[in-house]
This record gives sequence, structure tokens and C-alpha cells, in this order.
Amino acid sequence: MQLPASFNTQSRAALNAACTDIYIIALNSYQTPSLITAAAGSQLLAKAINDATRQQRPNAFNAVILSCSAPSAAGLSSKLTAFNALCALPAFTHAQQHASSLATLDTDKMRLPTTEQSIEWQHVNDCCALPALANAFVDKSKQLVNDEGVQLITDINAALTDTEQLKAARDNRLTETTFQAGANLTVTHSNAQSARALAQQIETLGNNDMHWAYCVFVGSGDNIQTIKELFA
Repeated sequence: MQLPASFNTQSRAALNAACTDIYIIALNSYQTPSLITAAAGSQLLAKAINDATRQQRPNAFNAVILSCSAPSAAGLSSKLTAFNALCALPAFTHAQQHASSLATLDTDKMRLPTTEQSIEWQHVNDCCALPALANAFVDKSKQLVNDEGVQLITDINAALTDTEQLKAARDNRLTETTFQAGANLTVTHSNAQSARALAQQIETLGNNDMHWAYCVFVGSGDNIQTIKELFA
């Protein structure tokens, strides 16, 4: 996870333009009636993506696919905890919370859905709603404000000789950052031109691990560019 290159701009308009709308579809091992492998889970996800009857389905199918799996609930919880600390995606937060609680239970006591839950698309109007991108956006916005105010501050400095503490506080506020880079989960990129093509690629993912989670960001190449850069 790294600061998106699209945020490396000196223009407020360009920064705002990098916050595009995207679609998300996700699934984890605790949303199925019984524990199945990550490979079987990718089949379910692919089937949902290929289903033209689902609401809020996108029209373009370039994608960034985040995936994570482990042979045990404790292992999955450990991997997702580190990721969620930097970018808490609802799909992975749900999986981590379940994995954490199940890690202390016997397999026969696991509370799983009694029926298969519907896998639905989510339309996100602004990809900067993602916590990591929100932090990066705020950091860059403050930098732009700071740069724009350099000349003004230069003029003001002469009048603030007796208030250096106030100036220092202002400078600190505008240079403090909240975005943190960190390790990614498994990232797969797709330039699929159709839902079917994306589904076919997702079907190849997964292994025999019984504890897993997938989160897929979907849209046109331009719309998911910032997501690609974030999880490069």
C-alpha cells in the first residue's frame, strides 16, 4: 500500500479528479453456510460477478482484486488485522472479526449462516471514502493549502515575530500526515473487457485454505487507476 501517484499533483482540481466512483463486490469464508476452500469461494464470487440480474452492476470490468487466505482462523485474523489497521475495508473488517472470534472456538461451534448470503455489488461514489485514500487525500490537501499560503506566511512572518509559537502550531498542523504505507494482501489486476472475462479470471484464484476473504474493486481503467496505485 502506497501513496497513489495520482495524488502527486500541484492542482486541487487534479486531486479531486483522482477521487472517482468505483464498484465493490466482496465475499469471505464466514458468509457461506459451511466452510469451503478459497478456491470454491472464488467460484461463488465469479458466479455473482457474471450474474446480470444483480443490482448496481457496473458497465466496465477492469478490476483490482484483493485476496487473503490462511489454513486457520487465527492466521487469517492476523493477516487482516495488520491490513485493517491501515485501510479498514468493511469486507475485511467483517472477516477479521469473525476469524478472531472463531479462533477461540471449536470448529463445530462456529456460527455460520444457515443459507448462502447474497453477494451484492456496492457502488461507491467516491473512492476516497476508503480510509487509506481518505488519509492520503487529507495529507495532500493540507500540503496544497500550505504551498498556497507560502507567500502569505512570508508577509505575515514580519508581524508575527512575537507569536512564533502560533506560527509553529500552524505549520505543524499543515504538515502532519495521517496516511501510512504498508504491506498489501495478495493483489491481482485485471483488464477484463466483460463480466464473463473477469469472472473467468477470478475462478482461477484461491487454494485449499478454509479461511479466506476477497474484495474486488471494479470499474473502467480510469476509474480504478487510483486504487491500482494505492495497492501497487
